[in-house]
Amino acid sequence: MSPMGTCSRRGAVLVAALAIGLTACGGSTTTTASTTAATTAEKTPASPGASPTTAAPSSGVSNDQKYSVTRSTAGDATADGRGRWTLVVDTITGGDPQVAGAFNSAVHDSAEGQLEPVKTGADPDGTWTFETQPQIYFGGASVSELISGLFVPVPAAHPTSYISTVVIDSRTAKPITLGDLFADKQAGLDKLSEQTKLLLPAVSGVGPTPMPDEPGNAPTEANFANWIPTPDGLQIHFADYQFFHGTPTITVPWSALDGLLAPGMDALRT
Repeated sequence: MSPMGTCSRRGAVLVAALAIGLTACGGSTTTTASTTAATTAEKTPASPGASPTTAAPSSGVSNDQKYSVTRSTAGDATADGRGRWTLVVDTITGGDPQVAGAFNSAVHDSAEGQLEPVKTGADPDGTWTFETQPQIYFGGASVSELISGLFVPVPAAHPTSYISTVVIDSRTAKPITLGDLFADKQAGLDKLSEQTKLLLPAVSGVGPTPMPDEPGNAPTEANFANWIPTPDGLQIHFADYQFFHGTPTITVPWSALDGLLAPGMDALRT
């Protein structure tokens, strides 16, 4: 990956970001981050919409199980010293050990999944840094995490952002995909596409409302792979260059998804 500051690189960035989103829940990468330092996070509320630098909560409850949260950091550099990275994730202990194990494995895989295309594609003649920041959220039936990555190549016009999410069902210890979320996945994707056209212009300040049909709002799983359930609705995080440079977020209200959720998925509303 050459420095991502030019328009010619936008397609590659979007493909990589969307691929990360599709594999983040449950994780398909096999490398596990090694923890080089760990600290107990400060006691602050979990909020997936907060700044990426927000400290993790010290604990959370999901499916009547209490979990402790630890923010851990793993860092390293390429052999030639031109690339350096710091992977920060929030992991959990206590509660249901199967849920904690599935969640922790998935968030490590998610952070590593963002790093791998950076390591393999960075300009060998330049220098770069990459770091992640997590935001953890405890729902009534799920434990979720948004991982935001920032790739800073030198020289380049500007950094490139990466995003991925993990959603683990705290009742079953299994990842929840869009196919699991909706009774009819395509009907659900059609609704997310419709809602994106209505909500994104107001959030971004870009374009008319509703948006016209664009590749980024087409009803495909890749376009909506990065999501987190919140009490306000389904929070969707879009990839850098999916629409423009930046990673906008919308929240589709649960009321817009009435009649579309699969059996048992109404529990994600809390």
